[in-house]
Amino acid sequence: MRKRVIDDRFELVERLGGGGMGLVWRAWDVALHREVALKEVRPPDPDMDQHDPEGARELRARVLREARALARLNHPHVVTIYHIVDSGDSGYPWLVMELVSGGSLQERLEHGPMTPQDAARLGREILSALSAAHAVGIQHRDVKPANVLLRPDGRSVLTDFGIAAVRESTSLTATGSFIGSPEYISPERINGVEGDPASDLWSLGMLLYVAVEGRHPLRRATTLATLAAVLNQDVPPPQRAGALGPVLGRLLTRDPAARPDTGSLDRMLASVADGSAPMPGPGWAPGPPPQKPPYEQP
Repeated sequence: MRKRVIDDRFELVERLGGGGMGLVWRAWDVALHREVALKEVRPPDPDMDQHDPEGARELRARVLREARALARLNHPHVVTIYHIVDSGDSGYPWLVMELVSGGSLQERLEHGPMTPQDAARLGREILSALSAAHAVGIQHRDVKPANVLLRPDGRSVLTDFGIAAVRESTSLTATGSFIGSPEYISPERINGVEGDPASDLWSLGMLLYVAVEGRHPLRRATTLATLAAVLNQDVPPPQRAGALGPVLGRLLTRDPAARPDTGSLDRMLASVADGSAPMPGPGWAPGPPPQKPPYEQP
């Protein structure tokens, strides 16, 4: 069977994954003779071009803007974008990226949880990637183990920033499904607030919780039940986090303003990674939810 070739250069070899945001393929660059990852970012609603052509054009433009911003980043823990295939108004762009061959963090965690020290080292790498993206105005919005790839030497690479463009350009329920991962999205974003870089830090905290505990504390049987749990239920104290526990408590507070800034967070993670952080006492708990304004009499 003849293989599909994109832009007369990238030969699709096999599908690596995909979802509401598009498909990812292993591909062969026939010009440079190397393997690459190819992704077409698409809205979850396949009929968007017909019923909302203006929105579809804006989505394409936004994807291109954010892809170009990411392509300018030269960061060891952000996936490298080599090339953008822009087909204009006739289709959505294809992103040509480095192929990271070591598997995902999600696959790694299927073999068991991480130690607090290893999780803290991983957290610093992901944090540095987020900080670099935030510095050019891009929030990730879908930090989760499946979007952290691992190189053969163990170093991590944060990928799949495409949701940043798609989530703001389409309805969350365009096809009756939720865009993003409900168990990792921050409470304020579930509430419809765009959030800021601190919202990505909630997601990072939840990722690290899962990495050391081996389970998600708020995942429920359905998407709606999970969203309700993230919004309303306390995060149970971790049992395996050790010195990482207080860091998780700072991150998994529902008040974005109470989460640490990136500099403070990096120092906290560094102290856990090098073993200098003290072990927490009993009674760990995440920070309190945001205070509601006092009721005003009419």
